[in-house]
Order: sequence, then C-alpha cells, then structure tokens
Amino acid sequence: MSGLTTDRTGLEQPRLPGASTLLRSLADQLRMHASSPMAVFSALAMPCVFAFVVHSSASDRNATSDLAVGSAGVGMLDSIIVLVVISLLGEKQWKTLYAALGSPGGLVPVVLGRLAGTAVQSLTALPGTLVILALLFGVDGGFDWARWLAGGVLLAFSTASVVGLLGFAVLRYPYSAGMTNGLTGLVMALSALIVPQSALPGPVQKLALVLPQSHVMAWVRGGGTAEVLWAAALTVVFSGLVVLAVRRLENMARRQALPLEA
Repeated sequence: MSGLTTDRTGLEQPRLPGASTLLRSLADQLRMHASSPMAVFSALAMPCVFAFVVHSSASDRNATSDLAVGSAGVGMLDSIIVLVVISLLGEKQWKTLYAALGSPGGLVPVVLGRLAGTAVQSLTALPGTLVILALLFGVDGGFDWARWLAGGVLLAFSTASVVGLLGFAVLRYPYSAGMTNGLTGLVMALSALIVPQSALPGPVQKLALVLPQSHVMAWVRGGGTAEVLWAAALTVVFSGLVVLAVRRLENMARRQALPLEA
C-alpha cells in the first residue's frame, strides 16, 4: 500500500496506517463490555468494598475527593488487568493476530485500541464508587469535584498504559492462570491509591515515582501542575514502551515464526 488515500477531488491525501484498526479495536472492546454485566460489576465491587473497609475505620466519616479517586483507582486497576488479559486472549482465540500482523499498522493499533477501550470501560468505577461512598458516609463539604473528575480520567489512562506491558506478556507467552497473581496488590501499593506516597516505606517511595498513578494521586491530594505533567509524561513513556515491546514481538513473529495464536 502507498500510505495515501484519494479524496472526492481526486487528490491524494496522507493516510494514518492503523488508525482505523485502532478505532475498530476500541469499539470491539466497548461492545464486548456492554454485553457483559459482570464486567461492569467487577469495576465497582472491589473498590466499593475496599473503600468501606478503609473509610469505616477513619475518624472523618465524609467522603473526600482523594478517597473517591483512590478507591475508584483500585477498581480501575483490577478491571483493566482482567480486561486486558481477556481481550487479548480473545484475539488469539479468534485468530485475528496474523491478519493484523499483515496490515499496514501491524499489531500496535490492535493493542492500543484494546488498552484505550479498557481505560474507558474502567471509568465506570469513578462515579460508581462515589455514589456508594456518598450513600454510606456523605460527601465532604470541601470535595474537589474538578480534581475528582480530571484525576479519575487521568488515572484510568495512566493505569492502562502501565498494564499494557502485561498485554505484551499475554501475546508473547502461553497464558497461565497464575500470570496475574499479586499484580493488583503490587501496582496498587506503588500507585499510592489509598495512602499518600509519603506514608510508604523509603525504598517503595522511590519506586512509586516511576508510576504515573502516584503522580496523579499526588495532584488529587493537593499537588501542583508539575504532578500532572509528570503523570502525563510517564503515561506517554509507558505507552511508548508498549509500542516498542509489540514491535519487537512483530519482528520475532516474522523472523522466528513465533506462534501468536497458540
């Protein structure tokens, strides 16, 4: 293919290879999610229970914006990990990976589309968790709605970028039921979702700085613009690592006949 497309005037216009594949992949992910009530429930159950346990032992019984975002982040993380595994295993099962490998964009648009779709899906946890917290404890008078909304959206996409590396592992290696054991708890701790980063042990604080989620939570808890910029930059870095990993997988599949759909 030439990488150009012809419009109604007969002039050739540059075409973005893989853009349509990415959008189709995103739409497929959302369509799968809409047909599964349990997928919606999974994004709500864990953060609501977790928020209840944590907040019921606190002296302040009103829901704050940082607690609402952090608790929703637990559900986002759990949901994204499960959905990434299921969606990419589905691609293997449906025998679509080799067809994508031969397309102009390769596997990258498929993987990025799936990750974007899971990030959008996980946003269910943001209002869902707040509703439960508000019903149980009420909303704090100083609730920062802007940081709750912006922080929650940024948290979902930053989490998807980090979990995207798991997507590479699912495509590269045969799936094992224990592949994700402990992953939710590890990333949750490093993301500073429930407690501030300053409350983490010294060495863990340094590791937390590598994840964009910890910077998102620092901003939600009252941090400055620098925290948002760090979160956005690290999200781009992790997304770039996902692209590089998938490109490497493509090269291995072509040169070494690596089985992708086994």
